[in-house]
Amino acid sequence: MFSMNKEWAFVVLTCFFEICWILGFSIATELWQWVIIVSLIIIDFTFLTNACKTIPTSTVYAIFSGVGAVGATLIDILLFNKEIKLIQLFFVAIIIIGVVQLKRADS
Repeated sequence: MFSMNKEWAFVVLTCFFEICWILGFSIATELWQWVIIVSLIIIDFTFLTNACKTIPTSTVYAIFSGVGAVGATLIDILLFNKEIKLIQLFFVAIIIIGVVQLKRADS
């Protein structure tokens, strides 16, 4: 069974908030929307900082940036109907495999 300690919960939360502000970059047009995005970034980096207190920063950052890249790709495909090439899917799969292996290596 999958169990998660507090530090890994921070990693999950930082990834979630990263996806939220990445989406915000694509849709924000008004000042109040940008205020929300900046708030999400501040929350995101708070969780990122907490995750790095006990998990190696290199691991946290690799997961953070990998989830951001995969999330941005999925946002483009699912919400904005962008086309994706097979080679792009291949590299997204490699990122996902890398993120999973980093989590397993830390366990």
